[in-house]
Amino acid sequence: MTFKLKITTYSIFCIALSSTLCIQVLADTFQLSSGSTLNGKLLNPDQDPRVNYQIQTDFGKVTLDAKQVTKASSKPMVVQQYEQSIVSLPDTVQAHLDMASKCKAVNLLKQHQFHLEQVLRLDPDNASVRQQLGYVKIGNQWHREDVHMRQQGYIRHGGRWRTVQEVTVLEANAQIEKEEIEWRTKIMRWESLILKNRPTATDAIKNMREIKDYRAPTALAERLNERQLPREMKLMYLEILTEIGGAVPVQAMLKCITEETDDVMTQRCLDQLRDWQSRTAMSFFVGLLKSNDNQTVNNAANALGSLGMKDATLPLIEALVTTHQFQVGGGNNVNAGFSGNQPGLGGLQFGGKPKLVKREIQNRAALSALLAIVPEGVNYGLSEAQWMNWYIRMNTPRQVNLRRRGL
Repeated sequence: MTFKLKITTYSIFCIALSSTLCIQVLADTFQLSSGSTLNGKLLNPDQDPRVNYQIQTDFGKVTLDAKQVTKASSKPMVVQQYEQSIVSLPDTVQAHLDMASKCKAVNLLKQHQFHLEQVLRLDPDNASVRQQLGYVKIGNQWHREDVHMRQQGYIRHGGRWRTVQEVTVLEANAQIEKEEIEWRTKIMRWESLILKNRPTATDAIKNMREIKDYRAPTALAERLNERQLPREMKLMYLEILTEIGGAVPVQAMLKCITEETDDVMTQRCLDQLRDWQSRTAMSFFVGLLKSNDNQTVNNAANALGSLGMKDATLPLIEALVTTHQFQVGGGNNVNAGFSGNQPGLGGLQFGGKPKLVKREIQNRAALSALLAIVPEGVNYGLSEAQWMNWYIRMNTPRQVNLRRRGL
């Protein structure tokens, strides 16, 4: 009779654990002065001072005098069901495996681990359970992964084992991100006060201009390239970025130059990059000289002319004449992208299958940029060959006769 009762209790718990209820029902446990325990639901939890305990049990409503209860505590119903069923759980591998699975399903994680450990007590070589408990096999022996990894110098961070150096970098990056977010919040608040002309706008401008922290440029760069802002606001951001300096302001200015439609803003950025003689900017625009878009090539050449850096001489010579590929024809479309006097296109293209054609284009912007860089009086027009000959002569060391006379 007792065995049947235990199995029934266990079965009831298994059903409860297997249910898909998302709400954990709380049940109360009352330790009585007699030494026994009563389980149920307290019906008068707000009574103060406590006179009695009105408890709803499985057998009906019970009222106990406050002196009869030495301790009252609440547990989730599923925990109480677990505690009732564990008494009758067979001490076998399969029983503990089943119970571990059911505990995990209702988020009883400590109980889940306990039953897995009981499996290992009975079956030490159970590889699946070993792995669930964080063991790794090294040679013929099982080792706790956490112990082994710490012995190897690793730290658990962000759900992964990492080296001390990795953790240091991650934490530093997290701190940087935190500080950048704080600056973004401040700058946006001050910007709002200025744009709305609030009484504290003057203080906001003062706060802006006093920014020196190297964590602030990321937020300042974002606002510099916000198209909806008025020019005056952007110019102030540009001045602040210029005062701070560094890689972020350079990248912000390059973005402004290539995307901004306000010529005043683009020229201010170019002027600042020229004052800095920014090699990053020079390399950026030299890269754009290889674009298939001819307008991009000319814009890059104009920017290099503004920077006035001599190291851009050779790339500009090579960009005097560039080859570009175009698609012409196709159905009933008319391609009128170039006039009829342009070699290779033959004027308008009507109908036919689309085809790709290549065409060499002379870039006067590249010539203008060259003339701004080379010594005054040097001008070979759009002749790339003559410019290359000149460049080679200028960069070829003169031969020196090292033999002394008379020797």
